[in-house]
Amino acid sequence: MEIPSASHSPLQRHIGRYLDKRFDWQAFPRSEGHPLLERGQMRFIGAGGSPKVDDPNTLPPHHFTLSIIDLPVDHYGASHYHDDCEEVFLMLDGRATIGMTWDDVVLETCLGPKDLMLLPIGRPHGYRNDSQEAARLSVMVGNSRPKMPIYVAHPTQSEYSRQFGAAPGKTEVYSPSSTDPRHQAFGRYLCRYAQQPIVWHPAGFAAKVYVGPGGLEGTGFREDLVMVPRGVGIQPYARDVEDAYFVLEGVLTVGWEVDGKFAETRIGPKDVVLNPAGRVHYFRNEGFEDVQFMLAAGTDDFDLATLKAR
Repeated sequence: MEIPSASHSPLQRHIGRYLDKRFDWQAFPRSEGHPLLERGQMRFIGAGGSPKVDDPNTLPPHHFTLSIIDLPVDHYGASHYHDDCEEVFLMLDGRATIGMTWDDVVLETCLGPKDLMLLPIGRPHGYRNDSQEAARLSVMVGNSRPKMPIYVAHPTQSEYSRQFGAAPGKTEVYSPSSTDPRHQAFGRYLCRYAQQPIVWHPAGFAAKVYVGPGGLEGTGFREDLVMVPRGVGIQPYARDVEDAYFVLEGVLTVGWEVDGKFAETRIGPKDVVLNPAGRVHYFRNEGFEDVQFMLAAGTDDFDLATLKAR
């Protein structure tokens, strides 16, 4: 197999490296003049909920966007909703409180590392850092160019903005054992890392389905947390939609077939590679430790069981 220099390969132009990027603290115009709404956005694929869709340093979106939010202590994202796409929060570092609104009641829960929340179309939601350390979460939006969020409890709209619009006595902590239909609905959008079952595949890797068949019910996209043991890899494959690998732990070798030859590089924690539709690509772990990465695909018809060991 011939491996050309990654710097001269189209593969390199489809990688977003965490260490090459900076957080944009002016990404959300509605935060201006409201210090506790200040938060940083690091864009990898598209612009997400930011209007900066022409940022040349991001990878081109097709079915979804991907970014990281840096949320300082006591800061929050005001309650809003999207009328054209779902949104997914994956906790990376620290912890954050997520709230969703039913009528005048807000249900809240805390997300820890690798917990995930799916926010459905039209459901107001917000996030807040009540901890003693900065929090970072990844945000995936299921639309390449979503419309701007519609705020329902911005500080200009509600004196209870930090509580996502809930008046005193109108906030409830989510309980998975509750018989309240609102709590039961909330639970259908929550995926706990520690509780999600593991599926081992014949190719030698394991996965937890977060969004897709066997996980939360999304619309037209899929997210799987994949664990690749040392020495395991898969044969080259291609799909008719794009997929992305977002590394959480370890170092992953990724490769493409380009003009009959193969190009490879390695990506580490919080790096992203976007594999376009139709591109033959693969991954393997040749590092010191097991690798965990989030695989996001632009379709829910993506069966990891079809991948074959190298």
